[in-house]
Amino acid sequence: MFKFLTGLLILIITMLGAILFIKEDPGFLLVKYRDYSIETSLAVGIIVVAIIALLVYFLLRIMVGIFRLPLSVKRQSQSRRFTKSRKLLSQGLIDLAEGRFALAEKNLIKLVDYSENPLLHYLAAARSAQQQGKYDLRDSYLKVAIEVSPEAEIAIGVTKAELQLSHHQNEQALVTLIHLRSLAPRHDHLTRLMAKVYFQLEDWRALTELLPDIHKKKLFKEDELKVMERVAYKGYLDINANTDNSSLLDLAWEKVPRLLRAEADILIHCVSLYHKANWHLADSEELISTSLDRQWHDGLIDIYGELNPIDGANQLQQAEKWLTNYGENEHLLLALGRICIRAKLWGKAQGYLEASLGIKATPAAYFVLAELFREQLKKQDKAADYYRQGLELSL
Repeated sequence: MFKFLTGLLILIITMLGAILFIKEDPGFLLVKYRDYSIETSLAVGIIVVAIIALLVYFLLRIMVGIFRLPLSVKRQSQSRRFTKSRKLLSQGLIDLAEGRFALAEKNLIKLVDYSENPLLHYLAAARSAQQQGKYDLRDSYLKVAIEVSPEAEIAIGVTKAELQLSHHQNEQALVTLIHLRSLAPRHDHLTRLMAKVYFQLEDWRALTELLPDIHKKKLFKEDELKVMERVAYKGYLDINANTDNSSLLDLAWEKVPRLLRAEADILIHCVSLYHKANWHLADSEELISTSLDRQWHDGLIDIYGELNPIDGANQLQQAEKWLTNYGENEHLLLALGRICIRAKLWGKAQGYLEASLGIKATPAAYFVLAELFREQLKKQDKAADYYRQGLELSL
């Protein structure tokens, strides 16, 4: 309509211009073809030519419009479908968030071929299928997602691994993540996911290979990382303890981070493994002393009291220093009793052991005191009495 009005305005301006131009001398225009001739004034001729040109122009426009009509209808139909596809994507995401998984999947897939971003449709549809237990269909959606958006292989693969992990498909998730790590070896989120998979699979050897990088980049919250490290390194020590070669356990212990080696539960676990295999942990006395200087732990002092170092006097001095720093404790007093027995300080040993029982009676203290009376002090009745009390307490 606008173009028509514009053309009409141009025609009127042309007519007015022609009239003004030939006002003084109207002239004439002669058109002759064979036996026919037309003669008119110049003004009328110009107006007629302008009208004919305008009619031809609009006629051509109409013909072009008719020719393009099927394409125009097709484009309008596609435009409506594109618009509807965007609405279905939005509705599908809402359905997914609200837990209507079957409806979400239906809306997300319905007009995916007309979407401007089919990747979002397929990723969301995969999550919807996962929630319905349709795991094969989930993988099918993810496969198509890679076909339509090969440049997003990492994003699609991460989604696949996360879904597999949430369904406890740990072996499949590991295969997916190994492939992705070959494409992006320094991708932090992939490292985080692989750590979770190794933890679930109890692959402690592989997990301990990742932990230094994870610790450095702080890829987990501090509390989560501490739990993961403790469990992983304990498991790694267990693996290397189940051999006939003590050097493997030595190497495994050296692999444990220095700060972690000073923690009581890790240290107790490692010393117990050495003791069980009748091996000796080098510097165990120093390690336990360092840990106890930092923080008290009853289990560590129990182990410390059973150690038999070359320098027994230094061991006794160290234990008595803790008695000054931490006060009387039944475990510490029991350890002092054992140390004094090895040092052949029978009276001092008896005093520490009886003091331990005075704070809290334990079967271990009764047994050590009974052994002292039986073997060193040669008081069998007293020894038998302590054996009996210890047995009653343990039962």
